[in-house]
Amino acid sequence: MNREIEQVILAQGYRFCTVQPENVGVFYKYYQQGFHVVMMISLDDTKTLTIEQHQVMQERVMDLFYHPQGRLADFPEGYPVYHVELLTLLAGRNTDMMHQLCSVQKNVWGYETKQGRLIIYENQPGDFWGLKSALENCRVDSKVTRNINTGFEWKKLSYTTIAIAAINVIVYLILEILGDTQDPFYIASHGGMYPEFLQVNHQWWRIITAMFIHFGLPHLVNNMVIFCCVGSRLERAVGHLKMLVIYMLSGIGGGILSYFMMLYSGDYAVSAGASGAVFGMIGGLIWVVIRHRGRFEGLTVKGMMLMAALSLYYGFSTIGIDNWCHVGGILTGFLAAMILYHKKVENC
Repeated sequence: MNREIEQVILAQGYRFCTVQPENVGVFYKYYQQGFHVVMMISLDDTKTLTIEQHQVMQERVMDLFYHPQGRLADFPEGYPVYHVELLTLLAGRNTDMMHQLCSVQKNVWGYETKQGRLIIYENQPGDFWGLKSALENCRVDSKVTRNINTGFEWKKLSYTTIAIAAINVIVYLILEILGDTQDPFYIASHGGMYPEFLQVNHQWWRIITAMFIHFGLPHLVNNMVIFCCVGSRLERAVGHLKMLVIYMLSGIGGGILSYFMMLYSGDYAVSAGASGAVFGMIGGLIWVVIRHRGRFEGLTVKGMMLMAALSLYYGFSTIGIDNWCHVGGILTGFLAAMILYHKKVENC
């Protein structure tokens, strides 16, 4: 068995179950009245693994977890099991055997241990409840040591997210020291967006400066908490530079739509805040999840769409919210991610 891969899976909250033969390891966790199960097969310890043998293994494991009472250690009596999701992970250096099984069987991934390469074919699920990113960070035969339990890597640190959040906080502190950030006139005189400044004075730069200005501490905190949660995930997926581009384009797109909707309605107001760009992060992440066949780091398309819908609904049902900036931001973020992010899920 590959101990490094085993530790990575255990770090995701799975428990280990001993089964026969010895080259097979089963990891499981109980989740919402069902099981997520990973069956890891070491190809280095077996000469052949036919499709028929693999199907028998799958059937036995599925039967075990659909009827765990008295067979699975520490599983309490009376707990219902309504669903079992099983992923087979073929670990070893025999890529020919991986290809044979992955090309015809469902829910099968490969892990080539010599190069530390996760292999996901086009006909296989793009993620399995966040396990993909953890396995991609595992280099089994590498001389580089890693802290597998925490998965911390300097290369994976969300530099752009941290820098953007820091800039927003610094700008807020400076403006708060110099005046009242809850005063619309003060905000307008220090870079906030107001239609007449753009239409008459042609100060289009205000669309950008307004992205880093906030009306008071609660406004800043709300935006930055959501941004750090969503932005860091988007940055891990698309990279530092592309995430910055999506952020800026989303803020600009949201500001432009807000400007034109104010002109159309005649209801002018001072607009400021990073919410357009933050909604752009949500839009971009929706595309990433779609690109990963509906799952990415535990996120689903349904969950992301629900989050976006509830956020927009809250804005439209609350007075004093620049809702068209949110709409413009999420649409721009989605389109920008479509253009910039083309990573193929399969690695072979």
